[in-house]
Amino acid sequence: MASNIRVFTISLKHGTDLKDSIEEFIVDKGLKAPFIVTCVGSLNSATLALNATASGGPPFPSYEKVKSFDNENFEICSLVGTLSPMGSHLHIVLGRADGSVVAGHVVGNVTVQTTAEVVIGESMAEIYNRKYDPFTSYNELAVLKRE
Repeated sequence: MASNIRVFTISLKHGTDLKDSIEEFIVDKGLKAPFIVTCVGSLNSATLALNATASGGPPFPSYEKVKSFDNENFEICSLVGTLSPMGSHLHIVLGRADGSVVAGHVVGNVTVQTTAEVVIGESMAEIYNRKYDPFTSYNELAVLKRE
């Protein structure tokens, strides 16, 4: 019986950009429905979009608040998301030395400090794409069945 999921593991080294490296990997491998299974490691910078929805505002997040965290030591506590050549949707939780966390939508500048071990899965029954949604004003995930 054939598996409906393939798994890939990449190990990223100091100074590489986490998001860019993952996106380059999925394009190089021609993955059609990739997603993050798990990720551990450390970063020394990250630019995140934070949920800035005001109370009483629209029923979906507004990511107008973008914040950069530079020259700080973070442990990657969680990385989740879907990927496609049309765009990625990644959320990250980063632990600080004092036990507090920062979390948000990955924008960029996510620079690996020591290493990042990333496990990527791919659904073999689907194709992930992005389609503009006028309600949310974002390019939302569109899932197609593979033929």
